[in-house]
Amino acid sequence: MAPPAKPASTPKRKPFTPRPPRPAEERLPKLYRALTDQVDDGYFENAIKTCKKILAVDASSQTAFQTLLFLHLQTDDYTSALSLLDHPSHEGSLDFERAYCLYRLHREKEALEVLKGLNEKGRKMDHLEAQILYRLGEYSQAQEIYENMLANGDASSPEHADIVTNLSATTAHLEFDAHGYHSHLSTTISSTSQTPMNAADLENIVPSLPTGWSTGGLAATVEKKTAAVKAPEEKNKRSRPRHKLPKGAVAGNEFTEDPERWIPLRQRLSYITAQSKKKGAKESMGTGFTQGSTGGHSAGSGAGGKNKKGKRK
Repeated sequence: MAPPAKPASTPKRKPFTPRPPRPAEERLPKLYRALTDQVDDGYFENAIKTCKKILAVDASSQTAFQTLLFLHLQTDDYTSALSLLDHPSHEGSLDFERAYCLYRLHREKEALEVLKGLNEKGRKMDHLEAQILYRLGEYSQAQEIYENMLANGDASSPEHADIVTNLSATTAHLEFDAHGYHSHLSTTISSTSQTPMNAADLENIVPSLPTGWSTGGLAATVEKKTAAVKAPEEKNKRSRPRHKLPKGAVAGNEFTEDPERWIPLRQRLSYITAQSKKKGAKESMGTGFTQGSTGGHSAGSGAGGKNKKGKRK
């Protein structure tokens, strides 16, 4: 009797050991090359992820930090940019960028406080301060800053057109506050009553519509123009059918659809009738005289006479 077979021993598996991470000297050059390509090609979302990877490997990288801040500003993510500015590892003062983020987040008072604390002054600081003052309703101070920038700036600079536009808007607000509002208010009061009115009475004043609004004048003109615009649109709507018409149908005429249109083609009565007519026509073509039966004999005799050879003499 053969000895019992020993059970096959299963090979022991080696314990899994994760691969050690590559050193930073090997990873950083590849990440920087990828970051350069992503920024050049405009893939800002991927570039933000790459910057975060670089900062995870080298937290003191000023290049990655400044690039990440630029990308947040470029993508209008001012909340992330502001939280990045709170990072304690960056070097240098970035208070202007902080003030700009606060301004874009509609936190104008905080942005103005940051600007006031700046030691350096420049045109970009003045421009941002004027915009903040304009939002806060300090039009006279904003106008003064814009006028100084316009007087000390170059007319060919790219910011010249923006300063002129902002200055005109600020001047318009100042004129309305100084003259336009009061003149309009005095006209309204004089047309209603001669006695002074308080704020509650002013809110009840509703301007009347122009004379002839309901009977003619401007209302009639607006109605005519509206009708002239609607007329071609309605005409086009009528001329174009909404859905494709079935075969044999004409727009505007009555059309009865085939009741057997849901039945397969070979089972329809119209198809069976047409096929039977075709079959009957083919059978009728075989009846009657055979082609060439009447003149076959004479033709053959004539042909035979011509082909006869003469006798030898």
